[in-house]
Amino acid sequence: MAIKLPLRFSILYVLNKAGNQSLTTKEIYEQLSKEYEGEGQFSLDKMENHLMAVKATGIIEAREAYFDEAGEARYKYAITDYGRTRTKYLPPELQN
Repeated sequence: MAIKLPLRFSILYVLNKAGNQSLTTKEIYEQLSKEYEGEGQFSLDKMENHLMAVKATGIIEAREAYFDEAGEARYKYAITDYGRTRTKYLPPELQN
């Protein structure tokens, strides 16, 4: 991604790009790490909070529950149909 978006827009972009595939918090984090590394709002722990905030808007959903390496319950996230309609707010080159 050449354009640096606000982090939550980048989450929308990553999940839209994934299509119908669900991604873990870690997978989303890793895809965004080059652009946001070193920023105070960007850490693996904080990513879960960002995902929950975006989920509350209905743009993404938690589809699958699983246990991580530490035995903690986690979710895989995917974009919703409503979220796909919101991609119109991304720059044109990032909409598909």
